[in-house]
Amino acid sequence: MIKKLHSRILVPVILFTGFISMLSSCSIERRLAGEYLSNKATTSVLLISPDIVFKEGFKVPDSLNPDSLSEENRNALLLQYTELIQYISDSIFIDGYMNGLSFGLRQLGYKVFKDYNSHTFLASGDNRIIVNLAQLQLEEYYIPVKDHASFSDDELYRYEFYITGININSWFELSGLNHDDSLIRVVFHSETISDCSESDFRYFPLTGEVKYLYSVDSLRIADVYEAGRNTGYLNAGNFHNYLINRHIKLNMPKGQTPENIIVYDRVSGMLRKSKSPGFTEIQ
Repeated sequence: MIKKLHSRILVPVILFTGFISMLSSCSIERRLAGEYLSNKATTSVLLISPDIVFKEGFKVPDSLNPDSLSEENRNALLLQYTELIQYISDSIFIDGYMNGLSFGLRQLGYKVFKDYNSHTFLASGDNRIIVNLAQLQLEEYYIPVKDHASFSDDELYRYEFYITGININSWFELSGLNHDDSLIRVVFHSETISDCSESDFRYFPLTGEVKYLYSVDSLRIADVYEAGRNTGYLNAGNFHNYLINRHIKLNMPKGQTPENIIVYDRVSGMLRKSKSPGFTEIQ
């Protein structure tokens, strides 16, 4: 009887101990995140913008064999088959992106400098970070939309159509994350926009006829420019969260590593756990 009673008590004790350990780790991470938020007002950020936007098209017509062309000729030819990105002005897109990035960082409490006033940045005396948007890329391609429905046990109806998707890919080089670290870290983020579509099968019981109806609200050039500004703003938040989690990682108690990704919610002004840090660190 004593052995049985001991085994019944042991399991809850182990579970309770693990639960306390998990709470303790999360508490440390949140405390360190709050510590970073309290000190970020002394951080200056220098933004360096790219000169061009790389554009790549993937809408290959059936009549074209891209493998028979050199890479340079293939890229130039496929760009001509894009409906949007070939008409995007590099300078307008970059300006909108950088304005969104700058506005987002200032909103989060950072002192922001553009590359033309780098001398003021260097003289600021604060914790200084250089954010170089090393490469900006637009990719245009088809996204298949597949649908199916059954109105009887005998037949399955299928339909497929295509909409346009655009990836906005960003590579950042981050340096000066602290005074003792001269390493340049490269992070990546991809944001996707696409046409909006609505579709449905319609069954007419009197005739037994089945029709498939769909409508597409296509992207416009203005939508791409707006998406550029929004992506810059979004990446300001990703940069902020990257620095929060880097601060947590560097200041965890000896022998401990972070178990959670902590992000700052701009809407609520609260810290919360997340499954994704926003940026993918390449090196």
